[in-house]
Amino acid sequence: MKALGLGGRFLVAGVLLVATSAASSAWSALAFRRVSLVVDSTVRASEQTVAATGTLASDLEREDDALLLTLADAVRGRRELRERRVLVERSLSRLEALLDRPEDHAKTAALRLDVQAYHEAGDALLAHAHDADTRIRYHEEVNPLLRHAVSDAARIREDDFRSTQNVAAWARDQASQATQVLAVVFSAALLLSILVALYLARVVLLPIGELSRGVDAIRRGDFSRRVQARHGDELGQLAEGFNRMADDLEEFRRANIGEVIAAKETLEATLAALPDAVLVVESGGNVSSANARATEVMRHLTLPEGVRAALDASLRGEVVSLPLDLSRALVVRVGEEHRRVLPRIVPIEGLPNDRHGAVLLLSDVTELARLDELRLELVAVASHELRTPLTTLRMTLLMLEERAGRLDATNRELVSTALMGVEQLAGTVAEFLDLTRIEAGELRLQSEQLDLGLVLRQTIAIVQTRADESNIAIRLHVKDGSAPLPFHGDLARLTVVFSNILQNALKYTPSGAAIDVTVERSSEKLRVTISDRGPGVPEEFRERIFDKFFRVEHYRIGSDVHGSGIGLYIAREIIHAHGGSIACEPASDGTGACIVVALPESATTTPREG
Repeated sequence: MKALGLGGRFLVAGVLLVATSAASSAWSALAFRRVSLVVDSTVRASEQTVAATGTLASDLEREDDALLLTLADAVRGRRELRERRVLVERSLSRLEALLDRPEDHAKTAALRLDVQAYHEAGDALLAHAHDADTRIRYHEEVNPLLRHAVSDAARIREDDFRSTQNVAAWARDQASQATQVLAVVFSAALLLSILVALYLARVVLLPIGELSRGVDAIRRGDFSRRVQARHGDELGQLAEGFNRMADDLEEFRRANIGEVIAAKETLEATLAALPDAVLVVESGGNVSSANARATEVMRHLTLPEGVRAALDASLRGEVVSLPLDLSRALVVRVGEEHRRVLPRIVPIEGLPNDRHGAVLLLSDVTELARLDELRLELVAVASHELRTPLTTLRMTLLMLEERAGRLDATNRELVSTALMGVEQLAGTVAEFLDLTRIEAGELRLQSEQLDLGLVLRQTIAIVQTRADESNIAIRLHVKDGSAPLPFHGDLARLTVVFSNILQNALKYTPSGAAIDVTVERSSEKLRVTISDRGPGVPEEFRERIFDKFFRVEHYRIGSDVHGSGIGLYIAREIIHAHGGSIACEPASDGTGACIVVALPESATTTPREG
């Protein structure tokens, strides 16, 4: 056999093994075929009988339910009873057809008599359905007959199961005899297999093992490793090919190691030139590259749990994003000064072996944070300074309005318009003051027992004049009807929340359309949904519209709608202070925006601290 190739050797070994087992397979196939036919026929008949008895018992139970229903609702119950009796008769006939042996006829006949007796007792009970003792007669006369019929069906199933057990015992005896014969043949085949395996191990496994050790050496970088070609068969050709591959890899390594080193140095120089801290993180959390700025920053910075969780998720291949909010910037000491860095995560795709990586970028936003603080300080100072002249102006206009009867129509309209403008300006100043309180952690709530339906009606009344001027209908839908919707909250703050949402909806809703306000209970929450018929909010902006100073119109070409960009931000903070949530969800009909507010029902609100 040494002159044969590797394929020829396996062919001869396979023929020997197949010839050894062929004789035993032919004999055992005939023996087990006969057993299989008997067992298969018995099992199939048993399965059908079990299914038929189960169906009959279930139909009898359903008929009994229909009988009880008839006692309560005669019209509906009699129709249901007729249908159930048809099903019982069908199941009983199917069982009689399956049990066609002479010894089974007596069982099915007795079962039919029990079913007929149960039907007659049920009819007799229905004839006196209005008697006072109907329920007692049912339990004493009708139900026992039902139980007797169900028991008969169960006995038929048990008798059939015992017959199946007898067949199984016969099959076990036949299988035992066949097993003894097969054991002898198996012993001979095992001995032959051992001899063949020892031969193949010597001529096949030894060369393969040497090749495996050579491949492992190449993987470790030992390109000088070679293997011996013992024969001229396929394994010998494989060994020669491995040696040629090792020669080529060794030459490639010598020629390209300089390019690899140059590329690594270029990457390191690029990272060092970046002004921000940059870390390249591989699967498992290992940092493969980092510039000097990152090394310096990470010596004094511990990443928050949220950033670590987002980084781990990105390394698992998940899409994550950190909010670009200056208030979330991390403070770190760099040299003699404190700097603020904002973490960002950029996933790395296309790595070999389906691995994932990420770039952790710590952008230095110290100057931007200072500008943001200055902006907030300016807003706070301007808002406080505007309150006094606004109050004076408002009081003056109110006094003019009281004397408006002495003025002509044009001057009265001018006074009303000026007063409206002052009220709008006062509302904007109040929003900016709330913004400064939120940023300083000084927002306080005056909690009291409220009815959410009443709060919404009062808020709608506030914006109703503007809605009427724009020919827009505001429709309130309370799904629990007139029932109160109790909860604890700050009436003034919640009025600001719903007023801001409704005013935004009025800005974007075209004339002649409607705004729907829906209130409902959901999982111990009071859920308010405000839907308009405007252009809607793109999916990528549904989270960002609640950010401070964010306005969708900045990203929408040709928009003529303007605002301060803090109304929804203040609304979010107030709702969170109440222990609730606010979100922008896609509209059910695909048009307009849908703002959803959820508040805890009858929950005591804890004033929000900084």
